[in-house]
Amino acid sequence: MKYQALELQLNDTKVTPIFIEQQLPKLAADQVTVKVAYSDINYKDALTLNARSGVLRNYPQIPGIDAAGTVVASNSAAFKVDQKVLITGFDFGISAPGGYAEFITVPADWLVTLPEKLTPQEAMWYGTAGFTAALSVRALLKYDFSLDAPLLITGATGGVGGWATAILHQLGYRNLTAVSRNQAATDYLHQLGATMVITPDELADPRHKPLQKQKFSGVVDAVGGDLLAEILPQVSYSGIVALSGNAGGNKLATTTLPFILRGIRLQGIDSVSYPANKRDAVWQQLATDFKPANRELLQYKTIDFNQLPTTLANFLAEKHQGRTLVSI
Repeated sequence: MKYQALELQLNDTKVTPIFIEQQLPKLAADQVTVKVAYSDINYKDALTLNARSGVLRNYPQIPGIDAAGTVVASNSAAFKVDQKVLITGFDFGISAPGGYAEFITVPADWLVTLPEKLTPQEAMWYGTAGFTAALSVRALLKYDFSLDAPLLITGATGGVGGWATAILHQLGYRNLTAVSRNQAATDYLHQLGATMVITPDELADPRHKPLQKQKFSGVVDAVGGDLLAEILPQVSYSGIVALSGNAGGNKLATTTLPFILRGIRLQGIDSVSYPANKRDAVWQQLATDFKPANRELLQYKTIDFNQLPTTLANFLAEKHQGRTLVSI
């Protein structure tokens, strides 16, 4: 059986997305074939069009790090035909063909059974961004902060930051500061649950003091780089920063003082290699306790599969609020 997929092809340094026709492979042991209903676009997906980004080591490749759909063939006892499933993380869409295809064939242990209270569309409404936000929130919840504790969310108009804001608000936290350069998004961020919206510049200390006023008990940071360096001296005693992104850069210029004098913790959040046997519990939370009462709060748009090449090519150059879903 043949199907369509979007393949990235490299010519010198230029990456071009092209629709190709593929043949469904014969299933190996413990493999599952899924008819994809929805995928999405993450920051990482958009970076695959830049050969120098290092996201993809080899071209040609079928990108798309998320997918949700229905099992059509299975060589695994864990999954049956017609079962609804989703996939995020691992090597999917990176070193293995990803979700920008009508069908995917993947190892069974990469798949998660779709929770009963989620549709495939809603699963991609979350995607890797929502899953990463959930892991970040779970890291903060271990600290048992009061609902009035001052919490900071960076990159708040992006997928991870937006979801973290919405989830924390849904859980009842009422002192949420969202960070965004997009001042036009202030009303949107308040609707998500932010009680205060500030720009990154408002966090900057021109003197770069290694210890500053203690402002935030917990931080969800999807930006990293210089912004994180500005935040660390402002984290309260025994506070935590859950770091999941590097949109602001990979380097971190800081001192040991916030760690050794205030006992703060910088915890990395890895959604790619998160253990398969623990993923179901996170997705169940996203389907229940973490799910915003008003799903329309986090803005999203849905594009058709044939719109994907153009949308993907323009993704990094445009300002975004919320999520972009791909109907396959």
